Amino acid sequence: MLTALAVIGVSAPARAQVGETVAQFYKSCQAEGGRVNGRCDSYIEGAADTLAAFGKGGNANGICGGGYNKGQLSRIFMAWVPSNRQVGSLPRLAGVTLALREHFPCRMREQ
Repeated sequence: MLTALAVIGVSAPARAQVGETVAQFYKSCQAEGGRVNGRCDSYIEGAADTLAAFGKGGNANGICGGGYNKGQLSRIFMAWVPSNRQVGSLPRLAGVTLALREHFPCRMREQ
């Protein structure tokens, strides 16, 4: 019995968890049909809140500008992806970040 358990443990190598890609997340967002407070909108809003904090801190890698409304952020992402299909295999956060930074860019501050 112990031998069988040892063989099972050894024969199934651990695999790294692969995250959702931009293309997969886009399809998931499409399936939600623009539902506000859905998984898509909530994820993008969380990313935007974090990026806005970076922008307010003076980091050009954040997002800047006026505020944003519920549902607006997922519409920005959904409009951005078809014109940027080359990033489809990137992690979802990378695509969300690129889309939001393009829409709400931070200008470099003079030092």
